[in-house]
Amino acid sequence: MGHRRDRGEDFPSESGIAFAILVAGAGFSGPEKTDNGVLFHSAGLDVEVCFLDGREPVVTTLVAPIGLDGVSTRGAWLVEVYVAGGRGPAQDVPGSAPTRRALKRVHQQAAALRQFMPRLLTAEGGSSLPDVARAEP
Repeated sequence: MGHRRDRGEDFPSESGIAFAILVAGAGFSGPEKTDNGVLFHSAGLDVEVCFLDGREPVVTTLVAPIGLDGVSTRGAWLVEVYVAGGRGPAQDVPGSAPTRRALKRVHQQAAALRQFMPRLLTAEGGSSLPDVARAEP
């Protein structure tokens, strides 16, 4: 009988594929494995994609600006930025991943992030996530 990989094993590579635009088109480095997922770095922004495999597994993405001192500042969950910006309801950026949907959720999170990337990559973009959310695409 073959070994069936679990969501946690596939998550880092699937995240690298889904968020490849960060590396290929936006100058980020990564993905770097973390305890809960993967992290992408740029000079002004960190994007962490997490798979929290607890009682109710969740996929979520944290967007955190980098301060002048080179340290991540308080970030915002992508779903919150998406909703606050009037892009759509939270259901457009689902996180619940009780089955192999975790891999599907990674791609849905990446699609939501792509809507904000041009604005996030400006000099002031990452410094005020609510303003980024409200900016026109």
